[in-house]
Amino acid sequence: MLDAFDFETQGKPTITICHDTFERAARNHAAALGLPDLPLLVEPAPQGGNLTTNARELAERSLDRVVAALTAR
Repeated sequence: MLDAFDFETQGKPTITICHDTFERAARNHAAALGLPDLPLLVEPAPQGGNLTTNARELAERSLDRVVAALTAR
């Protein structure tokens, strides 16, 4: 989160990846840093320590959001 803060305050767009179990904490942290609209890419947390999501499918589904976050501002 602090890296995203540093880049964003330099005018460099970011998107921060976090697991869904940490989304609330990430949003609160971003707001506390003065960036309540910081783009987050929220992924499902692995269950039982194993990746239960098809990583390629997740990446393909998220690509447009990542590109938009890095280029729209």
